[in-house]
Amino acid sequence: MKGIDVLKFQLNGSFNLISERMERLTDEEWNTRAMPGTSKLGFILWHASRILDWTLNSAFQGAPEVADRAPWRERFPREAAYGAGIGDAVADRAIDSITRADGIAYLDDVKAAFMEWLGRQTDQTLDAVPPLKANQQARPGYLDPPVWAEVASLDGLPMWQILARPCVSHVRVHMGEHDVLYNALRAGAPSPRG
Repeated sequence: MKGIDVLKFQLNGSFNLISERMERLTDEEWNTRAMPGTSKLGFILWHASRILDWTLNSAFQGAPEVADRAPWRERFPREAAYGAGIGDAVADRAIDSITRADGIAYLDDVKAAFMEWLGRQTDQTLDAVPPLKANQQARPGYLDPPVWAEVASLDGLPMWQILARPCVSHVRVHMGEHDVLYNALRAGAPSPRG
């Protein structure tokens, strides 16, 4: 077994975890907050999808993200970045701008691009250290202090470690968060939409 095989397994799992949760939500639950002071359920899944897109394209390649392509560039508020380091109102606008079906389609687009790229990688190529901070300069808002602070600790790390952190560990933390909130909502916790 090689390290790349473990990463492929884990990354495929990240996509599947997000997809399964998107599929089980209703359209109404997508844009619902399970409890006051928490993120809307759809936002948690959108953010997990965005972090995968951000890692592959912005962090590693300094390239436009899937979110920068049609139809997503017209739907995602630019100030929402990839969902990290933003305020609640911006997070709500991000999820208000798309439907659950949009979230599913976007995740599918990200997965196709991600897995195609990953299929070309080796243990050696994933040892490379991407110019993370320099790659963020192409996108307005990505170096704003609250947004950059969320990922600054990744600067200087090899790609395999970045994949293991936001794309594997971070996604799983958010899936746990989502599950707790989803179960609370289904159990009848107060659920203000706003």
